[in-house]
Amino acid sequence: MENFPNYAGYGQTPTVCVNHPNRVSYAQCKRCNRTVCGECQVNLDVGMVCPDCYRELTGGSSKGSKAQGSKARGSFLARHWHITYTLILINVAMYGLQQIIPNEWMIRHGSFWWPYVQHGEYYRIISYGFLHMQHDPMHLVWNMINLFIFGVSLERMMGRWKFLVVYLGSIAFGALGVYVLAPSTSVAGASGGVYGLYGAFFVILLLRRQKDTARLFMLLIGIGVVQSFFNPYISHAGHAGGFVGGVLLTLLIVPLVDKPEPPQQQSPQPWQNGRY
Repeated sequence: MENFPNYAGYGQTPTVCVNHPNRVSYAQCKRCNRTVCGECQVNLDVGMVCPDCYRELTGGSSKGSKAQGSKARGSFLARHWHITYTLILINVAMYGLQQIIPNEWMIRHGSFWWPYVQHGEYYRIISYGFLHMQHDPMHLVWNMINLFIFGVSLERMMGRWKFLVVYLGSIAFGALGVYVLAPSTSVAGASGGVYGLYGAFFVILLLRRQKDTARLFMLLIGIGVVQSFFNPYISHAGHAGGFVGGVLLTLLIVPLVDKPEPPQQQSPQPWQNGRY
């Protein structure tokens, strides 16, 4: 993720293009808030972005932004599809298989339980994050709602593959949290990954210097955590591990952002000094 922090604290807001200091512009990238001129703008359905942000979102080159913008407008998947949707579909499909295959076979062979992992079933570190409580569909519903809300937003800000790394890594960290804090517990559910997205969103708010929003966000998360203590079937260890994983992974994949150079002052014209 590039150019993410809010630059308001660095001085006056630039009124020239970040790539062309001699061009005055008042258009700002919807993702990083940097000022860009008409030549640098890449128009997407979600708004105008700069070439650097477009490269992060698509994994392509920042050159030829106009041509890339046309390509993005012409590709339905590039405009509308997100990895978040794929993750939701996988979770729903897996839950459907849980209902079809008898004897809770999916849970028995896919949930996280350390003794099985210790004996070589390492896939459980990830597979448990795509299974849910067999007889409680709301377990799936609430996790998918939160995955949709935070997943789509974070995917747009971080880029698809970085988002996927954070999500899957948070599931693995959730399993690690269970191993450390509750090793005798068998768990299943996407909550570890979802709490990882909470952690990623919290880090991004801090990077953008939105401290008030970050405090409110953590207050809401804290209320949810307190309420969860009244449910004996919730794995708090998995939630804690996923949240820590989301924080750490987001910090690792966010590159340092250089302080933007202030606009260069143009030399005064003769008439500005009273000389003709």
